[in-house]
Amino acid sequence: MHRTSIVQPIRDLAGHKSLWPALALALIFFVSACSSDDPTPTTEPTVVPTTPPTVASVPSSTPVTEIEPSGGLQEPEQEWIVRTDNEEVDAILATPDLGPGTRRFAMVLTDKSAGIVAFPVVQVASYRYPDGEDSLDNREGPIETSRARYFPFPYGTRGIHVTELTFDEIGTWGVEARIPRPDGSVATVEVITEVHERTMSVDVGEIPPLSVSRTLEDVYHVSELTTGSSRDESLYQISVADALQNGKPTVIVFASPAFCTNAVCGPQVEVLGNLSRSYPGQANYVHIDLFTNPQEIQGDLSRAMPTPLLSEWGLVSQEWTFVMGGDGKVIGRFENFVPQEELEPVLVSIFDAEGVQPETGPTPVPPTATPELPTFGEVVPEPTSEPDDSASDAATGPQFQITGATLWREVYDKFNETEQQCIRNELGDEQMAFVLGQRVAAEGEPGEWENSLFECLETETVRAMFESTTLGALGDQLSEAGVTCVKELIAGSDVKAVIAGELPDADPENIAVAGKYFAGMIACSLADQVGSSEASNAGEQCIADLFESTDFAQVYIGGRPDATPEESSQFQGFMGELLTCFSEITLPEPQ
Repeated sequence: MHRTSIVQPIRDLAGHKSLWPALALALIFFVSACSSDDPTPTTEPTVVPTTPPTVASVPSSTPVTEIEPSGGLQEPEQEWIVRTDNEEVDAILATPDLGPGTRRFAMVLTDKSAGIVAFPVVQVASYRYPDGEDSLDNREGPIETSRARYFPFPYGTRGIHVTELTFDEIGTWGVEARIPRPDGSVATVEVITEVHERTMSVDVGEIPPLSVSRTLEDVYHVSELTTGSSRDESLYQISVADALQNGKPTVIVFASPAFCTNAVCGPQVEVLGNLSRSYPGQANYVHIDLFTNPQEIQGDLSRAMPTPLLSEWGLVSQEWTFVMGGDGKVIGRFENFVPQEELEPVLVSIFDAEGVQPETGPTPVPPTATPELPTFGEVVPEPTSEPDDSASDAATGPQFQITGATLWREVYDKFNETEQQCIRNELGDEQMAFVLGQRVAAEGEPGEWENSLFECLETETVRAMFESTTLGALGDQLSEAGVTCVKELIAGSDVKAVIAGELPDADPENIAVAGKYFAGMIACSLADQVGSSEASNAGEQCIADLFESTDFAQVYIGGRPDATPEESSQFQGFMGELLTCFSEITLPEPQ
């Protein structure tokens, strides 16, 4: 979703400081929504070798302290080796933090001819390497054979094979999977890794540190607690320390929803939210984001400050889920993504063992009434067409959490099968591999491949992406009323025409639709800002008159990078008149 930039001419007027907050809100969408001014491509995090820490099993009362930005979560170097008898197959280890004993062992299996290997069950066997990695020819076993079950990730094409294996001593081990192939043959792929004297993270049977963690009571807004755009406030009601001491079972998820950057992380916070709604009051449900400053990151991980809880708990992978009994001891321990079908039975077994009875959830708090926005007469333009039926399906359609770092492969997983097949047919395998590695919100003009991609998507899918991208760009600068205004604008707009209207060779009809949408965005942000100010009747009427007399298609053309000097002057003229109207409106002082 590339965005043409019309914000630079506004920044030329930045001397008018009182107007800038409102205009920034209105126009930032057109700067490559969800990306920063200096976008940083999403890459795998920088990795460094990590020494396994000693995990304390005593309460920790050390307050959270400020730490310096680190460029994101740093994972240890890949410590496993993959061996296969067929170069077409591969494996990614999802559970490298292994210690002696019976362990969850999970891996993503791939086949170049078929993508993710999704056989319901594959045969696996463990082997011991007594001479370590220095002599892989000396292999003992099989020590144990088992079957790994396939769990699909939510929304689409990824999935993971999971089993339990017993490692009865430390040292080098291999786990080999037998993969049936489309041609009828069977390929083997083996992951060779180390079983350490103890795990790096908190282990089963231990009492985790009673870490100090923030809750909704400690912040102004829930966006300070999570990088995700879909925020379930029930996951931020209780601190880690309190949860581990109130006698209830507890599920804690460490994850950063907006920065899932490897093949073995997934929508873990959504799974946690599902459990909290399925079993309200029976357990504590806590989400800890990997970073303490979500609002400051804005797609740039160099600004990220990892939470101190990662070191307290000994965590280095991008996602972790822990399930504790009422006594605070770890019963379930899941490295990287754990599907609900695997996680839920562990929680239910604790309920059964501890006699936890279903409880009626807390009485829902009625939503706060949305304040009415001043309309400046008829400032918000009517939609160019009536909302189609798909607009009403938005709540039940695909849900996206698009930030400046989101890659196309992440949203592709949420497309339906028809949409995915159309995209594969349109792009082909080679271009498909390139596209899935691109950022959804990128600077510059959209390529032809992006136009083809959007043509494959249903209207409700495009609308859901458009809403996520827009609100992600605006961040938390809009009030609830402002967010509602933007959502209503998008629901009533022909979003495909808006996107088409941004192209250099856009036809006049689509440009008109994009211009109307542009006017609506300005209206929503102005109304949101002025709604909390001492707007005079004269100021409101001035803005209303300006909107009524303006050809927003021409203004929109004048704000595009390819505008001629004559076209640009129309945009500058509109902004000058808007500044004049704003001179009669007093905005609240910045906090």
